[in-house]
Amino acid sequence: MTTEIQPTRPSSGEPGPPDPEVVVRAKRRSFTAEYRLKILSKADACTKRGQIGALLRREGLYRQGDPQER
Repeated sequence: MTTEIQPTRPSSGEPGPPDPEVVVRAKRRSFTAEYRLKILSKADACTKRGQIGALLRREGLYRQGDPQER
């Protein structure tokens, strides 16, 4: 049994149909100075171990888990 691979574009030099798959590009998040100061003041108020990590996860700034999900 042989399998033939079909070319994605015609060999006549004519452009084929556009690729429908869209490559998702990550957009960097930006935060206001007011929000940054609010988070820093909350982080400064943390006194127990793990509270800063919990704060960051609660605010959506850090997620535990597979790095591929990010």
